[in-house]
Formats: sequence, C-alpha cells, structure tokens
Amino acid sequence: MPSVFLHSVTRIQKRIIAFARFQQSAAIFCGFLLALALSAVQAQQNLPDMGEPADSALSPVEEQQLGAQFMRQIRAQLPLIRDVQLNEYIQNLGNRLVLASGKSESQNFTFFLIDDPQINAFAIPGGYIGVNSGLIDAMVQEEQLASVVAHEVAHVTQRHHARAFATGNRATLSTAAAVLAAILIGQASPQAGQAALAAGLAASQQSAINFTRSNEVEADRIGIEILTNAQYDPRAMAETFDIMRRKNSLNTSAGQLEYLRTHPLDNNRIAEATDRAASKPNTPRVSGFDYPLFKARLSILSSTDTGQLKRAYLAAHLESPSAQSAYALALIYQLANRADDAKVYMAQLDKLVTTHPMVELLRADINSLDNKKSDDALLATLSDLYPDRYSIVEKRLDQLIRDRRLNEASVAVKHYLRDSQPSNPLAWRQLANIQQRLQDKASSHESLAKYFEAINELGRAASQLELALLEVSPTSQDKVRLDASLRDLRAKATRFR
Repeated sequence: MPSVFLHSVTRIQKRIIAFARFQQSAAIFCGFLLALALSAVQAQQNLPDMGEPADSALSPVEEQQLGAQFMRQIRAQLPLIRDVQLNEYIQNLGNRLVLASGKSESQNFTFFLIDDPQINAFAIPGGYIGVNSGLIDAMVQEEQLASVVAHEVAHVTQRHHARAFATGNRATLSTAAAVLAAILIGQASPQAGQAALAAGLAASQQSAINFTRSNEVEADRIGIEILTNAQYDPRAMAETFDIMRRKNSLNTSAGQLEYLRTHPLDNNRIAEATDRAASKPNTPRVSGFDYPLFKARLSILSSTDTGQLKRAYLAAHLESPSAQSAYALALIYQLANRADDAKVYMAQLDKLVTTHPMVELLRADINSLDNKKSDDALLATLSDLYPDRYSIVEKRLDQLIRDRRLNEASVAVKHYLRDSQPSNPLAWRQLANIQQRLQDKASSHESLAKYFEAINELGRAASQLELALLEVSPTSQDKVRLDASLRDLRAKATRFR
C-alpha cells in the first residue's frame, strides 16, 4: 500500500541527500533518485491482482492519506497563491461543482491555485485539485474554467487513481516515486526540486496513472453532467478544448501544452463533448462580476512585470472601460500606495459594478492608505452582508488586532467558526494568534491543533494538543477534554498510517 512506499523512501532519504551533495547535475541526481525510489517500490510494494476491486487496491482512506502526504509537500515546495480572496473564489467554484456531482457527502475536496504560467490543472488522490494561473489566464469565461475543474472533479469521483491501482498498473507508483524524488531533490537544491515537483505533479501524476482515453471520455461525460447540474452551459467543455488546441498551435517553440500532455485530446473527444452538450438544455451564461474581478486580481498578484500589465490594462480600459480593467488599475495603484490614482478608477468601477465584496474590500484597502487604518464601519457592514466570506472576516480581524481590540477580534472569529460551515481553516490559525496575544496559551495551542487537523497535518495537530495539556491544571475539565481530543486525533492518525 502507499504507506509502505512512503516508509521505504523515507528510510533511504538521508543516504540520497548525502549523495546529492556530490552531484554536479540535477538531472543525473533526479534520474538516480527516481530509479532508487522505484527500486524500493518494486521490492516492497504488493500490487493488487488484475481485476481486483478499486477499494481493495487503494481504499478511500488510503487515497486521502496519499493526497495529504502530497499536499504537505506541495504547500512547502510549489509556488502556491496564498491570497485569501483568490482562494475563496476557486474553492467556492469547486464546491459548487462538487455539490452538483452528488458526491459532496462522501468526499472532501480542496482546490488550490499555483503561480505558474503553464496552462494546466491536475487532481491528486484524496480530492485535491490544483489549477495553474496560466490556465485561468487562457479561459475567457467562468464556464470554461468550470469545465476544466468539473473534469478534474470527475477524475476524483470516478476514482481513476484507485482504478489504476486495481488494474495492476504500476504507473501510479511511478508517479508517487517521481513526486517524492522531486521533494527530496528540493532539500538539496530548492530551485531544481520545485521544477521537478511541478513536473512530477503536472505530467507524471496525470499521465503516469494512465488516464487512458476511456477515462478521459468518462471524465468529460461526468464533467458535462456536473456542469449541467451546476447551472453552467455544458457547451463550455468543447469551447475549452478549442481554446487548448488554438493555444497549442501557437506554442510551437515550447512544445505541447502541459495539459494536453496529461489529458490527450483528439477530434473524437471534441465531437463527443459537443454532441453530448447539445443534448442538454440551454443554460444562460454567467453574467456576474465574480470571474472578471477574480481574473484581474490573479493577473496582478501573479505578475512579474506590473508595469507592462498596467500599460495593457490602461490601453484596454481606454478602448472599452470594463469592471475588470477598472478593478485591475485601482488595485495596481493601491498596491503602489497611490491612493488618489486608485480612487479615480474606483469611481469608474462604481459606475460599472453593483455592490460586490471584492470591490468593497479593495475600497477598504484604498481608504486605509489615507487613514492609516482600515475602514471599520465598512468592514463591519460587509461582515453582516457576507457572513460566510472569510476574506472579509480576515480583513476585519487584521484591523481589530492592529487596533488592539483583541476581545472583539476573538468574538468575531468565533462567531464565524460557529456559523459558517464549512469554515476556512485559516480562521483557526487566526484565532490561535489572537489567543496567544491574550496570553491564553492553552486555547492558542488547541486552536492551532484544529487548524492542523483541518489541513490533515495530524502529527502537528497532536503536538499542539500535547503543548496545550502542559498549560492546564491536571485536575481540570480542560485536561479531560484535551485528553479526549488527543486520543481521538491519535486514533485518526493511526487509521492514516
């Protein structure tokens, strides 16, 4: 099982890293490490017999375990986009599609963004789905992005990873070895490791698990059903294929798009997706501002040349003013601490967009440039209007902490955690910070434990509960409660070994 593989690689880790120090070529080291990891797999991994059910080959718990292991390294090694507003958008979009899949009760999903210009997206075991900034830049409409995410959701709900195991396919193990190899490379050379990990996930993870044409067509079919159920236009799937092919034809110098390497595309797939969508009822296109504002914010926060981007947005806005270009320019000037210029485009944005949380959060940031503090009244109003938006809660908490209104901050974050389900795990980390400032060390450790548990860092969660126990009286009810929580957590961790 995967845990055997992971243990096998861990045992040879020190020897491999020592070897790496003597290597002049990252490529030579990568090949050596991958071969060594694969040999460990082949020697110790028991593969399922051909035709054995997927659950026997890779159970849902083991899928979650494997995904959690990968995600720990992804968080440490890949250039993830950390902006709360952007992650809130992609998670909400993903949740909408998961709900439409009918699998929301049986599988937890985590959607995350990678700061990478390559056009790509991928799913790993356990319901973790990554989307590159380059893919979002290529998609014109929200439905098109949704079609890619729906396709990846379908790979997870149809358990293509486990089914690859069940057919005796060793490629999934190769993928695991490739990813673990890249992680270990990164310990010796962070830059080389990051590149290898990105390649291992984007290419090896998808292609090596043998997402055959039948799996791709199945993911298309299920993805179109998901799109339809989520009230998106199912024709967006075929539109996305057309965009991919056009981009690929213009990509001659760099070779084939990463997404097409890992998701083979031919005329039959396009025709089948087109015909299947035609049999569905027509659905009006999304006309709101969520996607344009999301896309504008992402382009700026992931840009390596803000000056060039500003010139492009200025030209576009001069030719045809839009919410996307007005928001982008206001954000660019806000980030440059140029409040007067930012307000010019905010005034234009107000004429184009009705009340929207992303616009109002930007307004609060621009106002703070003048006042040197956040707009308390505006943030309080936004919190009442959008109680489930952690991006608003976070902004208000930051303001309350800066103003040393810690008790108010504690009440606000607890209110969010109580009333918003599912809540953003970052709220627990923020609560821990507030409790630490209030000198409530036991509660701070307990909140951190909840944060780590929410992101499947069970070992670190247990460590925080152990620290919390050191801060309470041995005869208190707090100790009884913390002991019970620690037992439950250790039992959960045991199931994931």
